[in-house]
Amino acid sequence: MRYYLKSSSLVIRGSFRALSSGHDGGIRNCTTLLNHQVKPGFSESPDFLIENLVMSLGLLKKDSVCLLTAVSMNNLCILSIDPVTVFITAGITHPDPGSSLSDNKNPEAGTINIIVVTRDFSDQGLVDAVITATEAKVLGLRESGHSFAGTLTDAVIVASEDPGSVRYAGSATDVGKKIHEAVFFGVQEALKKPIISDGHTKPSFFIWSSIGGNHWMLWEKNNCPYYPCHFPGQCCDFCYCPLYPCGDTSLGDWIEKPGKKPIWGCTRCILNHSPQVTRHLLRNPEASLSELKAVFLNKS
Repeated sequence: MRYYLKSSSLVIRGSFRALSSGHDGGIRNCTTLLNHQVKPGFSESPDFLIENLVMSLGLLKKDSVCLLTAVSMNNLCILSIDPVTVFITAGITHPDPGSSLSDNKNPEAGTINIIVVTRDFSDQGLVDAVITATEAKVLGLRESGHSFAGTLTDAVIVASEDPGSVRYAGSATDVGKKIHEAVFFGVQEALKKPIISDGHTKPSFFIWSSIGGNHWMLWEKNNCPYYPCHFPGQCCDFCYCPLYPCGDTSLGDWIEKPGKKPIWGCTRCILNHSPQVTRHLLRNPEASLSELKAVFLNKS
């Protein structure tokens, strides 16, 4: 999986089996997951907009699954707890009709969009994960002091890389607990951020840390207590590698654990910390691993 922001869109690229409640949703194989910001008061044909959007990104509509929101992508919260990555944008100015806030006069940005990406899920597991993510969203709203369960336009995507045999994703399962933790925390954090870009707010990236007790930690490349973890002068824009797990044994190693699937370890890799590679990847977010290795080898 690789993800990046382009214009007003979150673009997540990979090879997925995805279940979506968004426009033209359902369950199918795809290569791109999108969360796109529309203008407040959007009233165009979603089909027309999405078709033009994917064309502008050089993609195919049949291979893309798209969510729409008026919330700025700078509101985005990304949460990583292996093997789960969750992407959330949240606005609540248009709560459901059962809410005491249903007569809100400013409904333009009222959508909570959630994208969950994991691995080895069967179709049944994808459905189960939608329930878990929705339950966690509701609890996140309540924890934030809201009495409603969502907005009129909330949507969710659950996508699996390497579709497999995982059938259950309720909050009693290990992976379900991780989905629940990420969505529960992420909804609360996204609700704290401006729904319309203020020119200062940026997307937030959280990682699950067990250091000092299990907790979510906001990762920031500036003032990192571990700098430099590889070499002085390293770049940290891609501390959490968009190529992970690349499987290139010249850069990392598969770590075997009894009774568990191997885990990709890349502590010895310095590829994405190279200033030349970082600059190239920022300019070319779809660059292949072989392309990045060539940039690294040709650095001056």
